[in-house]
Amino acid sequence: MRQSILLLLLGLCVCSIYSSEESTFREVCYVGLGCFSTRGNFYDSVNRPIQVLPQDPDRIRPTFALYTRRNVNTAQNLVYNNRDSVSKSNFRSNVPTKIVIHGFTGNGNSDWNQSMKRALLNEGDYNVIQLDWSRGSGFPFTQATANTRVVGALVAQFIVWLESNFGANRENFHLIGHSLGAHVSGYAGERLNTRNKKLGRISGLDPAGPYFENTHPEVRLDPTDARFVDAIHTDGDSTLSIIKLSGGFGLMQPVGHVDFYPNGGKSQPNCNEPPSGSVGGIIGGTVWRMTCSHNRVQQVMVSTILNPRKNYRAYPCSSYEDFKAGRCRTCGTTGCASMGMRAGEWNPNGRVNVKMFLDTAGTAPFASLE
Repeated sequence: MRQSILLLLLGLCVCSIYSSEESTFREVCYVGLGCFSTRGNFYDSVNRPIQVLPQDPDRIRPTFALYTRRNVNTAQNLVYNNRDSVSKSNFRSNVPTKIVIHGFTGNGNSDWNQSMKRALLNEGDYNVIQLDWSRGSGFPFTQATANTRVVGALVAQFIVWLESNFGANRENFHLIGHSLGAHVSGYAGERLNTRNKKLGRISGLDPAGPYFENTHPEVRLDPTDARFVDAIHTDGDSTLSIIKLSGGFGLMQPVGHVDFYPNGGKSQPNCNEPPSGSVGGIIGGTVWRMTCSHNRVQQVMVSTILNPRKNYRAYPCSSYEDFKAGRCRTCGTTGCASMGMRAGEWNPNGRVNVKMFLDTAGTAPFASLE
């Protein structure tokens, strides 16, 4: 992980000085998924200086590991177009399904994924599916960003197959994606949107900023990708902060029906120095500081599931500065929302990109300080 972060820095530096016509305006097509092009909205010489096509799905080969209350600790692998893999599993189409999607250099068996799985199954009777696309999520970052498009298409294809063969309903699916995984969720949702049906919910956990911020909605997670889209921003400082080794892997741009900005959304408390003895050496400490705020959102989301009675109430406000000045301490006509798992209880009433702010503690359960 540490080496991958340092390689990401190198990749971003290269991207900032290199843009080639040879890497522009290309297209690749994959059976069953359609064509992917670097034309149109995906061509952005400022925000996406290197144009890369997604790799072959047979190379990425994402896996879908099912956990339920009947098999909390042992995964059952669901395989697209293999009916037995589903019919002989504990998957039930009549209960809600949560798909957890990791980000850059992650994998479906990480500590965070396992914590999320356990928290979800403790909270409700769900199908919890851990998506592992680690064969496509590694360095270079530019290739991983491109691969999110194919992975999103494969997720959508998988959900449609479950609908057609096992009576599942996309409206009952909730995709929870961290970093690049948030945009994987968006691409899946975009493909699942029809005149009469939409994906139920997407929760974007600190959606990745580099190569996505200030791009067209087609390129990133946006409110049209599901019935309800909520996002939590914890590491939205500028990309320059990455070069300065102080974070900035997320984005500040609102991408959901409601966007939560704990502690302002740029960085998180207790992320300046690692806990004593938790990491080793200068490099370890530097990587910890760089990734602490970006990864904090994983702990925050899990905490909101495990602690439903804790206060995670956020207030609608135009900016963190106004919030800190005390100008937004009422819920007003927009209404307050609870950050995290219970965000879905908030009714957008046709609104999108509603910004919500709160200050939280720097340790678990990361509840509001009010």
